[in-house]
Amino acid sequence: MAIVHVGKCRSLIEIERVLSKIESEAEDNRFIFPLESLKARHSPMHDASRLQMVVTLARQRLQSDYLEIHPNTPEEAVTNEVCSYSPGIAGVRLARGIRLDKLEIDRRDVLRWAAEKMQATDAGNFDQVVHGRSLDLICVAGSKVQYLRPLFTARGVVKEHTEMHKTMQMLVSFVNKQSKDKVPESLVDSLGLFSSELIQNTQEHAIKNHAGKPYLAHVEGMMLGWTRFSEELFSEDFSGNANLRAYWDKESGETGSGMTSLRVFEVSYFDSGPGLVSRFKGRPVTDMTLKDERDFLLECLKHKSTSKSENAAGEGLPSVLSELKKVGGLMRIRSGRLSIFNVFSRGDTQRDLFDFEDWSDTPLAPAEGAVVSILVPLRAE
Repeated sequence: MAIVHVGKCRSLIEIERVLSKIESEAEDNRFIFPLESLKARHSPMHDASRLQMVVTLARQRLQSDYLEIHPNTPEEAVTNEVCSYSPGIAGVRLARGIRLDKLEIDRRDVLRWAAEKMQATDAGNFDQVVHGRSLDLICVAGSKVQYLRPLFTARGVVKEHTEMHKTMQMLVSFVNKQSKDKVPESLVDSLGLFSSELIQNTQEHAIKNHAGKPYLAHVEGMMLGWTRFSEELFSEDFSGNANLRAYWDKESGETGSGMTSLRVFEVSYFDSGPGLVSRFKGRPVTDMTLKDERDFLLECLKHKSTSKSENAAGEGLPSVLSELKKVGGLMRIRSGRLSIFNVFSRGDTQRDLFDFEDWSDTPLAPAEGAVVSILVPLRAE
């Protein structure tokens, strides 16, 4: 038995390396997390991807075992810090609890530390849970406040477009106070429609495995924030595709201190389900070719070809993509063995809404759940 030290996982590249190890390491090898990897806030896209990494480890290796925290972590801090942010909460809920050296703490005892955070989120008291310019809303199966009121009107009833639009107005204004005029109201409205449809989709399809068997534990939610991607830490994440690199070069700029960075408003949605293609086709992605998986993913994204129920409108995704096309935004989707994106120049009239490309040409390990990230550049003009 060997120990795999996870590391801080600040970048998407580091996260993908850990996902690869989850797939390839010996079954009895132990993955140990530094506390920072579960509580740190880098950006909604990166943090939701890190949550997906933790979910993948929990689903594939920890359903009857503990999430291990580096033994140098102070015992009095570990439960509170792990439950301060969605990646840690997700890992605890899907595992038996946490292990700190020889100390094992049951998930029920750990998650008590998340209760205050989730109750404040449920009540809309975001000033109590926001950290910097980052805010997360996580729905945890079995919690007394599983169906957060900012997202649901009743138990299992997701807010419709009009009400979700109001929620998104409130959330965008809260995390993006200084630059809220750079996020058009038409985009906020589209985010309301998209959020309503996507969260409803997770309630129908992400709480069961690919064969339709309900999960005993699951999480869903979103993260929002105002982010400054520094060139030093994050530019490499945008280097795996020529269009991504061109986007970084065009939209990034120098700060007053001479540092190059990309300023964006972000929303990332996450779940712990079987992944978009697995729930669409009813079988694991490892049972199909990578080409088939990619074709199926694009098929399920396109209008009227989703895994949603027949009475669902399915207009949210094309509506958001149309708005991103106007403002020059980006969407990334990580599911199964794929990481795809579509990116636009401002006012683009040529690029197709569903012209998704691979984020990089590096082969990816299969990930559990799905992450959809939306980036809107906040230009200094």
